[in-house]
Amino acid sequence: MTAFKSTPLTSGWEFKQVGAVGVPEWEDGFLPVAQFPTNVHLDLMKHGKIPDPYIGTNEYDVQWVGEQKWQYKTEFHHDGANSAREQGKKYVLRFDGLDTFAAVSLNGQIILESDNMHRTYRIDITKSIQQGANMLEIIFDVALVRGQELLEQSGHHTVQFNGSTEKSRVFVRKAQYHYGWNWGPELTTCGPWRPIILEEYSTKLSDLWCRITIDTDNETASVRVAAETEGCNADDTIRLIITDPAGKATGRAGIFPVNENSVNTTVEIQDARFWWPIGYGQHPLYTVSAELLREGVCIHSITKKIGLREAKLVVQPLTDAPGTSFFVQVNGLPIYSNGSNWCPADHFVPRVTADRYRTQLNMLAEGNQNTVRVWAGGVFEEDIFYDICDELGLLVWQDFLFACAAYPAHESFIQNITAEVEDNICRLRHHPSIIAWNGNNEDYLFAELFKTNYNIKDTNPENWLKSTFPARYIYEITLPDLCKKLIPDSSYHQGSPWGGESFNDPFVGDTHRWEVWHYVLPWQKYPQLKSRFISEFGMASLPHIKTIDSYLGDSPASERHPHSRTVDEHNKEHQQERKIATYLIENFKYTYDLEEYIYITQLNQAEAMTCALRSWRREWKGKGKEYCGGALIWQFNSTWQVTSKALIDYYNRPKMAYFTVKRDMAPITLGIERNEVKTPRFKRTRAFIDKESKIQGWAMNLTLSNVKLLLSLQIFELSTGNKVLSKEELCLETTRKGEPLIVSVRLLDPSDKTVVARCTNWPQPYRYLDMPKALLQIRAENGRISVKTEDVPVKGLLLYVDDVDSVKFDDNCLDVVPGDEQIITAKGLENQKLQVRYYGMEKEWEVSITQ
Repeated sequence: MTAFKSTPLTSGWEFKQVGAVGVPEWEDGFLPVAQFPTNVHLDLMKHGKIPDPYIGTNEYDVQWVGEQKWQYKTEFHHDGANSAREQGKKYVLRFDGLDTFAAVSLNGQIILESDNMHRTYRIDITKSIQQGANMLEIIFDVALVRGQELLEQSGHHTVQFNGSTEKSRVFVRKAQYHYGWNWGPELTTCGPWRPIILEEYSTKLSDLWCRITIDTDNETASVRVAAETEGCNADDTIRLIITDPAGKATGRAGIFPVNENSVNTTVEIQDARFWWPIGYGQHPLYTVSAELLREGVCIHSITKKIGLREAKLVVQPLTDAPGTSFFVQVNGLPIYSNGSNWCPADHFVPRVTADRYRTQLNMLAEGNQNTVRVWAGGVFEEDIFYDICDELGLLVWQDFLFACAAYPAHESFIQNITAEVEDNICRLRHHPSIIAWNGNNEDYLFAELFKTNYNIKDTNPENWLKSTFPARYIYEITLPDLCKKLIPDSSYHQGSPWGGESFNDPFVGDTHRWEVWHYVLPWQKYPQLKSRFISEFGMASLPHIKTIDSYLGDSPASERHPHSRTVDEHNKEHQQERKIATYLIENFKYTYDLEEYIYITQLNQAEAMTCALRSWRREWKGKGKEYCGGALIWQFNSTWQVTSKALIDYYNRPKMAYFTVKRDMAPITLGIERNEVKTPRFKRTRAFIDKESKIQGWAMNLTLSNVKLLLSLQIFELSTGNKVLSKEELCLETTRKGEPLIVSVRLLDPSDKTVVARCTNWPQPYRYLDMPKALLQIRAENGRISVKTEDVPVKGLLLYVDDVDSVKFDDNCLDVVPGDEQIITAKGLENQKLQVRYYGMEKEWEVSITQ
């Protein structure tokens, strides 16, 4: 009797170039890898064969790497292989990720030819493994060349956008962002990017998954457990155990006979603890264990964490508006989705650590976000990513991996996709955090805008396959069928954006609101861009000055300028200079000093996100009136040091928008809108016009409780700080004609007058404002920072220190008005010099800072 054994093959790996195209022959022989799993760029950097592609303009100097073949090898030893074979033992090599075209040999014999980075391959090597030493070799072919060959052979009509110009990428099941995107470099990697594991067994558990139904009223849950096996005997049994979050066995556990290589049973749980999204309750995890028993001895076991919850996308008619709703419901409770889109945490995914995942996801959760969309141009993330989302109560919208293109849909391609999807759904389907699966990113948008012969009214799938948008068959037949088979209780959405009569129908499905940025519509127009769910929108800004310094390296001093070649090369957005310049010129006064320019682009991003988030969340108005079910910012994180729409940069340094978004996504928030009304005094006049500014405000409560709060409304003159109106004091003063007025609204706890939420509204555009010198008083003691202005209002106040990574602020980018002291906490402030910048501040102006 043989117990299941799993051995990761992590040691002894070496690599070298195979042949040479356009570069000198490789003369070094095999060199040790930088790590394992790995990719070729990481290994070449380790040995100084290439410069760091993230530094300067090195990206272009290393393009040759993606045009070469590379070989990896290791030797592993195994004793007892001959006798084990005689005992019926099986040997399997499991490849969790090979990037991408790989020919795998064991002891000189080809055992696998892979063509999909996203698949798990299991190869039976029982007849190939040798007693003693075994040589495992992998040759990675050139994805660019193979893809172009497939494109030429197919005659397929395809173009794509968003930064990548390589048409052949659609034929290659490789992370699409590797070919370049409008926020990432063009670095086509290869290598064993996920673990390679040797499995030894005579029988084993091959899968364990659960379907869950709950009854929140009676606090019960039913867990339907399915355990799949391979190679079982008639007398083998499976012990199933479910333990609660405290480790106590719960429900009906027992030992069950294996019937046709599977066990299916239902466990009823009393006093169930339900899994809720962050902000709506706790996120307890139950443990499901299956033990495969032979003669009463456990020879293999699988353990998974699950959450007791039900989730779905709700699409239903609204009571008094056209179209349908589009929102997430968890355990019967409608959830407004505050969140962001997720890109890989590093262009070179093998070096993303568990700590990096946890840091970024914690920042997302601490920023009052409850939803993260894993974007289609990246990868199905590591298990630890979803584990952390489960623990934090984050909701995951998971894309299938098709982005911004017209993909093929011939038979072999669909077969490849089917295996890819089955591998990843079965790997991930136990995670309570994953609440929806999405067919693609912007492929329907592409089909309409780039004039394929997509006809939404054509319901014949055979016609789709003959069209120039054949992948419609994948999104409307292949993927939904697989989801129905493998995750029948989960919601599937055909694409993002998708719904209604067009890809961006504001009344049906979700939309991507890129009229702002891509079409340079003023961000003040965001309130007019309403839709049922906004799954992408954003505004670009530069990263932190130290992040820019990190990629400038030893560049000459002239490159430390916002429009230098090097800075431009770290901005992949098409026509980015025009877009950023337009928004800055329309809204602000600023200089071209690099630090000032960074500050202004980040302030612009923060203001744009606030304008959008406040207006759209206002449309979440209760049952039957879910006019907007959520807004997901593009994007949360960065793959390298880049100017982008991310809220945090490559080094996890938060931009100013991170803090304004955190406030705008808080459970209780405020919004203000200012409109100027012009009324002619009589007909046919242009000279005698009365002007009136109307202020409209609103409050939003996403908690599960009714709250009673005090409203404080104050209006200040900008130039003097004089209080013109105070609702609390019923004070009204006369203001000078044409004086800019700043409106401040706060919600106060009636018991102690502490501020629950605050909001300010300033006349726009900000470039018209003559910002007065402010008398600021800032005191820092024991990690507690007090900020107040003694005279005039202050816009966009940023607190910072030189050693940026040593201090963590809980709030920042503040609007401060007289009489409203704001308190910030900061970890790690000891021995750091606190500094400040705000809009319109001149360097010679003094700020009183006491530490």
